[in-house]
Amino acid sequence: MWRISARRNASIDSFQTGTVWPRACRRGESGLTLLEVLVVIGLMAVLAGSMSALVGVAVRSKLIVAVRSADTETARQALEWMSERLRNAGLNLVPGEQSEARCRDMVVAQDAALQPTAGAIYVNGEILNSDTVAGNEVMTIGYLLGNDPTTGSQVVLEYQQPCAAGALPATIPLSDPRVAVTNLTFDYFSSSGLRITDLTTPGEIRRVRLVRINLTVQGAEGRSGVQTQTWTRDVMLRNPEPNANDWKNPNENI
Repeated sequence: MWRISARRNASIDSFQTGTVWPRACRRGESGLTLLEVLVVIGLMAVLAGSMSALVGVAVRSKLIVAVRSADTETARQALEWMSERLRNAGLNLVPGEQSEARCRDMVVAQDAALQPTAGAIYVNGEILNSDTVAGNEVMTIGYLLGNDPTTGSQVVLEYQQPCAAGALPATIPLSDPRVAVTNLTFDYFSSSGLRITDLTTPGEIRRVRLVRINLTVQGAEGRSGVQTQTWTRDVMLRNPEPNANDWKNPNENI
């Protein structure tokens, strides 16, 4: 008992006389040295830099994907537009009522300049139908590659020429000039699925019942470089052959 009291008294005496105890000996206190602080700051800087790089890569990837999606959607819209209008070829087309030779067939067969080729197709019919009078808006519509008049970029062009005597043709861009179209080709097949290669004889051209569209677009997005996408679409000509039917839509006036 005496020893414990002596030690306690010694401690009290030391405290009262202002003795300063070393930091490491102070009970319940802790801290970091300058070296430790610098190490922590360095590690945090490295971690922040790594996270910034990862976020930057993710943002760039998202932007690239967004641009490609926009390019893809634009090309698909052009493809859908061509497909729908080609399907309507021959609508309300009666050859005997047409004064222009080019307008007497579903796929142009009697005008050498507009006969189908691997790079262009021209069809006739009441394709841009805006009223209820059958056969009064028959016109020639075609698709081919050409240059956009404003930007000079290669785009899909739509050719339009009414079948009225003396009507002048017009060619307008169909696809977005910001999306480079590198290829547009057409293949032709009969109702039995046979490929038609004679595209200068009217009788053979009249056998065309299916058109295959091949469309290729190209874009360069950042470090990914040049990206190419190709679509193929088979389009069935759904209206009867005009030279065999003289057919008009009976529901046109409804």
